[in-house]
Amino acid sequence: MVFITKKLSALLKYIFFCFMSTVLLLQCASIQSPGGGEKDTNPPTVLRSTPKQAETKVKPSVIEMQFDEFFVLKNLANELLISPPLNEAPIISQKGKSLFIELQEELNDNSTYTLNFGKGIADYHEGNVLKDYTLVFSTGDKLDSLQIQGSIATCPDKTLPEDLIVGIYQKDSLTKDSTIYLNKPDYFSLIDGQNQFHIKHIRDGSYELIAFKDVNANYKYDGASEQIAFHDKIINISDSATYKIWLFSEEDKLKLLDNKDNGRIHWAYNKEIDTATFHADTTLKYFSEIKKDSLFLWPYNMSSDSAYVWAKVGKRCDSILIKKDSLKRNINILPLSSDYLKDSENLHIKTAAPITSIDSSKIELIADSVQIDFTLIKGDFTLDIEFEHLLNKEYNLIIHQGAIKGLNKSENDSTNISFYTKSESVLAGLKINSTLQETVYFIELLKDGTIIETIDAGKPLYFEKLLPARYEMRLIVDSNKDGKWTAGNYFENTLPEKVYYYPELINLRANWELEVDWEINP
Repeated sequence: MVFITKKLSALLKYIFFCFMSTVLLLQCASIQSPGGGEKDTNPPTVLRSTPKQAETKVKPSVIEMQFDEFFVLKNLANELLISPPLNEAPIISQKGKSLFIELQEELNDNSTYTLNFGKGIADYHEGNVLKDYTLVFSTGDKLDSLQIQGSIATCPDKTLPEDLIVGIYQKDSLTKDSTIYLNKPDYFSLIDGQNQFHIKHIRDGSYELIAFKDVNANYKYDGASEQIAFHDKIINISDSATYKIWLFSEEDKLKLLDNKDNGRIHWAYNKEIDTATFHADTTLKYFSEIKKDSLFLWPYNMSSDSAYVWAKVGKRCDSILIKKDSLKRNINILPLSSDYLKDSENLHIKTAAPITSIDSSKIELIADSVQIDFTLIKGDFTLDIEFEHLLNKEYNLIIHQGAIKGLNKSENDSTNISFYTKSESVLAGLKINSTLQETVYFIELLKDGTIIETIDAGKPLYFEKLLPARYEMRLIVDSNKDGKWTAGNYFENTLPEKVYYYPELINLRANWELEVDWEINP
């Protein structure tokens, strides 16, 4: 009997242990939050504020805002813009889910105040930013109701950058001054996903419209290091006003970035060069070339062991000491811009140094293992191969060593250049019908960001004998008729030359001519 009792007791203890373990397990499970789920992508939401949104006849000394969740401040002291601007910066603090803005001066009578929080508030856990939230109230009996809206385009590139600020500054005249460098905008907004902007609750007055890429997040334009867009006239705000402005990079003051002497002199600058003059302090002779932002000079017939050479660009003058023993260098043959050659074109070869003579006996043009007759046309830096084209063929141009002679006894190394032709049956054409009223412009056809071909407005708007592919197309209004896009200047109140992109990629198919109607709204 005692033995049975002990067994029963052990059994009861075991049952009790299992029961308590189950209870504890259920309790633990009940307090655990479920794992997984969607990531929180929502920023904090304002539940209430003092003063209330759009409240009138109120003049607070402290502004309080309560949110639906815990939040963090992301440089709110700089992000917060108050319009009209205050003389003294407010004191900002937070407690729990509440934000406090303590004003250090009395607000003006009968004025609408706008607090734009920029990107200065984000949720605590995920960092979701409350973008461009605005609190509006008035110390008078009504809110200012004027507004401005519009869009921004960029030139010459297609995509607008992030951190773009659109602001207006109260102005009495169009005289350009340092306001945009020293002060934040009186009113501002960010752009939306369609490159549109909308600024509300503006006081009646005259304003200057500016947009800029705010690289350092100080809400001020910092010169050529940041892109800018502006309207070239003072604007009077009205409910129906819509503006379009063009973002560009101002040209900075001319600076010399680098200079080198390795058989040629190379001055590299921070902007494109139009003209330059050179001077040497000996009987030295030279050959010069300007390429975009660089000056190149090849000295020869140098009588001394060393000499100084000066380059003058505008008001800037730079010099370099060259040595006679560094002058000799090989003539490098540059790669083709395209392996495809139209049947109406010569093969155009470029060199990285001046050409003095060519030995045609050291050049071969071959197709299908057969030598092709050709004629040479020499330029200062170019060699054109003129020949009767065979279509749908692969060619090989062999330029043997010493075929091309240059300055200071320089010559080329042996080079093979491959290219091909196509028959018209596998090519495409593109005709453009444009509504643009401008008479001076050019259209560029691009593939993968590279300019394939350019047509001026004075010629038929037709691209012929193109390889089947997907292309981009842009039109540049060439106001100064220099054949290239030109930037604007804020202080000179000159706008950049406008650039329009065709809204879609153009898909050209073999043996097909595509005609597009391009409606352009300036």
